[in-house]
Amino acid sequence: MFNASYLPTCSCAPQPALRLFRRDALTLLSAHNAITMSSLIFWTDPEQALVVTDTLAVTPAGLPSTYCSKAIYLPHLRTIIAGTGVGMFSGDWAMAVNNRLIVKGIQNLDYHTPNGLRELWQRYATEHSVPEDLTTTVYHFGFAEDGGSIHSYAYRSTNNFISERVPYGTGVKPPCTVPEPEHLVESLHSMMKEQRALQLARPDRERVYIGGQGIMMHLTRSGCHTSTAFQFDDYEAQWDDMMRHRTMGPE
Repeated sequence: MFNASYLPTCSCAPQPALRLFRRDALTLLSAHNAITMSSLIFWTDPEQALVVTDTLAVTPAGLPSTYCSKAIYLPHLRTIIAGTGVGMFSGDWAMAVNNRLIVKGIQNLDYHTPNGLRELWQRYATEHSVPEDLTTTVYHFGFAEDGGSIHSYAYRSTNNFISERVPYGTGVKPPCTVPEPEHLVESLHSMMKEQRALQLARPDRERVYIGGQGIMMHLTRSGCHTSTAFQFDDYEAQWDDMMRHRTMGPE
């Protein structure tokens, strides 16, 4: 098992005063101009799930676009919803589950998810003109209604969002060196740095962009603890790049 007692906090530099968009200059992000292509690292066993994502979203050209949360916890379902690939897709799905579905837990949700994701994906293709070569995968991690053990599922656009049960253990996307479970938490930063370095060597169109912060969610029977595990060294530089692409000023 990984060392659950080692839950690091990020020693980040103090943030500058918040700079606000003028209302008349606010640029709203859409799936067409924000692509996440996330790092996802997770560990599961019957009693817990650890889910870690980065926070960087980029434009189709690979430029930093925004920082965002790529995993969302729904307490009433005791379920974490995370995703990789097309920007905001898993977040929109999580909000649809929260706001419109009548489900009791992760197993009940699994029954409805394939059709729900297909409908949402079709809307993305129609309304946001998502290129055919872009893909997305949605993951659910949560305590099941029957017996209460952790269940994990993956739903891939490349597989028509058919429900796939994910076995217990460690999962990483994109690939990187996987340490022994007891060293997983302390290795998260080095794992994502390795993922990033490997991806930077790939052609732009095939690359997964990783950056921002490593956000860690640890789900146990007592609840879900969220923390910032680390911050990439170029966090502020990428933030400045985002700001340079937008007109800023006082309200």
